[in-house]
Amino acid sequence: MKKIYFIGAAALVAMTMSCSKTENNPYGGVILDPNAPVEVTFNTPTISVETKAIDPETFLVEGSSAAGLEVGVYGLETDQAGNLIWDSADETTSITDLVNRNVTVSEDGKINFDDPDVFYPVSSDKTFSFYGYYPYNPAATAETDACTVTYDLTMGNVDILYASAYATALTSAGTGQYGFNAAYIRRLLRVQGDHPYLPSFRFQHKLTALEFVASPKAGEDVGAAMQVVGFELVNVYTQARLTIASTVKDDCGKIEGLEPGSLSAGEDLAITPVEEGAPIHTFTLVPGDRYEAVITISRDGIPQEPVTVDVTTAATDGTFKPGTKYTMNIVIRSPLEVEIFTTEVEDWVEVDGGSIEI
Repeated sequence: MKKIYFIGAAALVAMTMSCSKTENNPYGGVILDPNAPVEVTFNTPTISVETKAIDPETFLVEGSSAAGLEVGVYGLETDQAGNLIWDSADETTSITDLVNRNVTVSEDGKINFDDPDVFYPVSSDKTFSFYGYYPYNPAATAETDACTVTYDLTMGNVDILYASAYATALTSAGTGQYGFNAAYIRRLLRVQGDHPYLPSFRFQHKLTALEFVASPKAGEDVGAAMQVVGFELVNVYTQARLTIASTVKDDCGKIEGLEPGSLSAGEDLAITPVEEGAPIHTFTLVPGDRYEAVITISRDGIPQEPVTVDVTTAATDGTFKPGTKYTMNIVIRSPLEVEIFTTEVEDWVEVDGGSIEI
């Protein structure tokens, strides 16, 4: 499964206070003031930037750059095991301005929280975990027991991405401290400037992609005599709900199908089968074991009776996996004889963004 990484560096905003204790950081000689606010900053200085990260035809996130992606980020209170104990009515249990905060990755690969800036609470008696998702949706819910977002799958291909970063015990330094909070981040930077326990996101694709192509029966040249003029997936989910954060930790990142219905490749189809496979449409779907397609073939411009065909795969243990794209070949034998099988299975191209240090 291909993933997205965002890598960054924690920024400390130093305050000069005559009564404050300071500590020398062996990494660059930076002075760490234990009373100074710690800013939450996301950047991706190590990625190579490309002009686009989203395929304009399939809308799948591809390439090696996260530039242009608009992501949503939450910073919510959790216990030491990462279980959500956030109270939506208590503003001290979330990081200010980090409840469904949207940020667009810039062309230079950076993610900056500005206007307003975002800081860890000065008090370090609470532990926070981070949740990220794409595409950002301002209508995402933010309730105490669960934060969710619902996507419409009928208006095009939606590539849903998800990541989380849970606090880790800093036992290697013998402190017993847990993060993520201001004291924890300072301690990590004091121990090691690129400590692996700094928070990081690994975005994962949550849907599966099916690319349908049409080809003639082997050895036959149908020319323009037969064409695919209608294509629908029926009895599939037309909405998907992503659980971003939940009091049930195992539900975080869960994808759920809603509203059974049909998805269409569009009107005015006229796809002539070719040996290498003529593209019909690419769908993103809630992962499952099988789907059902209704296909209409025309002969000499006259539509025939629709044919219903099962869409299954012998690859990946017979299950359509999230983050995997399947090329499904529709073989036209006759106007009423159609076969679909998997010809190619591939993971989506990695969008590399590294780690996030906060």
